[in-house]
Amino acid sequence: MSNKIEKIRAQIDRIDKVIITALAERMSLMPDIGQFKKEHNIPIFQEKREQQIMARLKEAAKEQDLDEKFVEEIFLSIFNEAKRIQQDIINNPD
Repeated sequence: MSNKIEKIRAQIDRIDKVIITALAERMSLMPDIGQFKKEHNIPIFQEKREQQIMARLKEAAKEQDLDEKFVEEIFLSIFNEAKRIQQDIINNPD
């Protein structure tokens, strides 16, 4: 039995690494977005864009039999971190 749980845990560990890698890739784009917004005087928070993304993510969650609220909570945290990074770029003098 412990061999089976170890195999399952190894799969979970591998997936966790994939998630972290994807998050790092996503966040690596935030300085570029922040710089663009700074140069073009665009506000960090783009409510319509965030709503569009969230609607798409909730639909994807439903298709994967994931709880929409769970996915929303995760992505609100991701959005908040993205906005924090962008704010750091905008606040940083050239």
